[in-house]
Amino acid sequence: MATHWCSSRRLWRITVLLATLGAALLLAAGCGSDGGSSGGESAKAGGGVPEGVAQAESMVKKATARPTSIGLTQPIDKEVPTGKKVAFISCGVEACTVQGKIIAQGAKDLGWTSSMIATDGSPEKVQQAFEAAMRNGADAVILNGVSRALVSKQIADAKKKGVAFVTCCSTESVGDGILYNTSTPEQNDEIAKDLAAQVVADTKGKADALYVNITAFTILENLGTLFERSYKSYCPTCGIDSIDMPLTALGKDAPDRIVAYLRSHPRVNYVVLSVSDALGSGLPAALQAAGLSDKVKIVGQGGGTQIFQYISGGQVQSIVPFDYYAIDYLMLDALARHFAGVPIPQTAPPRWLLSKSGLPSTSGLFPVVENYRAQFLKLWGKA
Repeated sequence: MATHWCSSRRLWRITVLLATLGAALLLAAGCGSDGGSSGGESAKAGGGVPEGVAQAESMVKKATARPTSIGLTQPIDKEVPTGKKVAFISCGVEACTVQGKIIAQGAKDLGWTSSMIATDGSPEKVQQAFEAAMRNGADAVILNGVSRALVSKQIADAKKKGVAFVTCCSTESVGDGILYNTSTPEQNDEIAKDLAAQVVADTKGKADALYVNITAFTILENLGTLFERSYKSYCPTCGIDSIDMPLTALGKDAPDRIVAYLRSHPRVNYVVLSVSDALGSGLPAALQAAGLSDKVKIVGQGGGTQIFQYISGGQVQSIVPFDYYAIDYLMLDALARHFAGVPIPQTAPPRWLLSKSGLPSTSGLFPVVENYRAQFLKLWGKA
């Protein structure tokens, strides 16, 4: 992640939260307006459906099928040592507490122990937690959304001491003290394609989309460009624009800012959220109050209990949820392979385009792959 803004305590905390909630963060804008009108005709497929729309419909059909595989098939063919100590550094928000519990279960499955070190998300507290983990004899440290510049000393010290370090949802490259990273921008390119396909297919090529970006996070820029590219490949004449949302608007007036844009641009019929959780809270109610809820639909990535409730109520059309379970177990799998002395594949987490028809009957978080744990146990020789 960019280093010029990471010195701020508040920015760091929000960065970690967004990274946790959504590799999160891997979709945003930079799209720009093409100034075009919505709709338009492209080459026709069979039955008079534009070819791009047919392609989008095919993509949606594939993406909305719930995955059954964790995407990792190579068993660990050597014994995984037991008794390892894993320290998970919490970012200080509820999402990280959830991850701490999942990591604790996975560590137990491997015959290890885990601890969660609470922080307030500030750089100095995270650095102190990293150092405390090493002092307490941790064999491995897990920290989400790492910025190498912020913990470079700690990573270097861990490397010298033989303490393994893994992360997720980071723009940093693997190597030089970072053993593993999953839910990377490169791995999540398909998220952009899925959301673009959803918008084009649902409107039958009559889309005019607004992409809502969060300006402070450079990690969001790349996939925003990919969203526009995929969107235009399905529907060259569909309209698209983007707006930038400052950090100060998150959890405050973000819905009002979006609605204000929609009122001044009445052609828009889809809102695409770079991070559903951070930008979507309160948005359905704001659309309804503005008389726009029947016209404008919402898609995005990430997702928590409130977003799932919105989907259940038909207030959010689709999301690509962040799979806490697979991501946490993939980080543990990387550690297991490291300690067993076998190669570590850089595996992307499962991906699912989730709408109301596929929503599991649960009030809380859920794994994308239902039997993910059994699949990992089999790979680990612990079934």
